[in-house]
Amino acid sequence: TTSPSKPQDKDKLTPIFQISVEDPQKVGDPIRGYTMYTVTTRTTSPLFPKPTFSVLRRYSDFLWLYSQLSANNPGVVVPPVPEKNPFGRFDSQFVQTRRVQLEKCINKMANHAVLGKDGDLRCFLESDSFALDIKHRKAELAQERGGLMATLGQTLGGSRFYEMDEVSFISLWRMLDARDTWFDKQKFYLDSLESQLRGLVKAIDIVSKHRAELSQSISEFAQTITDLSTSDFGPSSSLSHSLAGLAQAQRKAQEVQTVQGEEDALGFMGTVDEYARLINSVRLAFASRIRTYNNWQNADAEVRRVKQAHERNRAQGRIPPERLGHSLSLIAETERRAMDAKHEFERTSKLIKSEMARFEQERIEDFKNSLQEFLEGMIGRQKEVCFSPPLFSFLPALLFASC
Repeated sequence: TTSPSKPQDKDKLTPIFQISVEDPQKVGDPIRGYTMYTVTTRTTSPLFPKPTFSVLRRYSDFLWLYSQLSANNPGVVVPPVPEKNPFGRFDSQFVQTRRVQLEKCINKMANHAVLGKDGDLRCFLESDSFALDIKHRKAELAQERGGLMATLGQTLGGSRFYEMDEVSFISLWRMLDARDTWFDKQKFYLDSLESQLRGLVKAIDIVSKHRAELSQSISEFAQTITDLSTSDFGPSSSLSHSLAGLAQAQRKAQEVQTVQGEEDALGFMGTVDEYARLINSVRLAFASRIRTYNNWQNADAEVRRVKQAHERNRAQGRIPPERLGHSLSLIAETERRAMDAKHEFERTSKLIKSEMARFEQERIEDFKNSLQEFLEGMIGRQKEVCFSPPLFSFLPALLFASC
């Protein structure tokens, strides 16, 4: 009798985030200017002192967060931020599209079981001294990770997230493939999926541009019909009224095409483009597995080196009795580190598999919802044109006039 209540109790304990990215404001001059967004968070998470709070963030801050979450959480597929575009940054349509993409991205980050607990995410969402906090954080990471962040920074800018040269990456991937063919199959699957998604993005973009051209043509046609309705027919003639109704119906059709073109860019194409970029995040998660494998192999090599040095020094009588315990403890410490590195590799491999399952589930759900909204919106707007009052007002008169 108590089993049905367990999922409900679990849901109550799971923190919920509702984050809005709103009010884009241009800051600075046209050359060095940028857009600032108001990020408002509503959450039930006990990690935050208040349930609702707002901060100001710019696009580069979202990039910093993505880089941090990717570095902090090896094996996790981090939702990507929209790509940087140096042209048309302040165009209203571009700003609106980016705002929607950033909002979707930050919500997925915050509601992720692992990423939602990350300290850098909390800093991003609530810090009022964000620039100073980032500066201190970079100094800390430089000491903790050495050159790791530099490596990640380079890989984030490329089309593929390789942490080493491509030849070394592929050779290591093949070496690991002997251990688990699942990862090799996923690599080919991702390459194929990315190609298909990129092609779909281009196709939708072309359709959206054609809609804009069609909208302009319909507008010109409507204006021509309007001019014709005010010509020598006389303002009170039935044909003049019919032509005016036709022009009004065409303006409605133009409005529908304009709205549909905007919805193509914001809705369905936004989802397709998001998942085309998300594949790079999947590759970065896979690359973190390569890194943990390298760490494991290096730790194993260190164990062999320490053991060989111990045996050599003992055979040569170079280890005094009072130093024997220290030498043995050094071996034990290197073995412990090697075992930890092995466990980290296994944990990352397991996490990637669960993340890929989540990726597939969310991809199917997002595409289903996006395609449904796309089709329902298109059908609804076509109905607006077909059943608009101007259409029914001018058709009977035109038919009568033709008789």
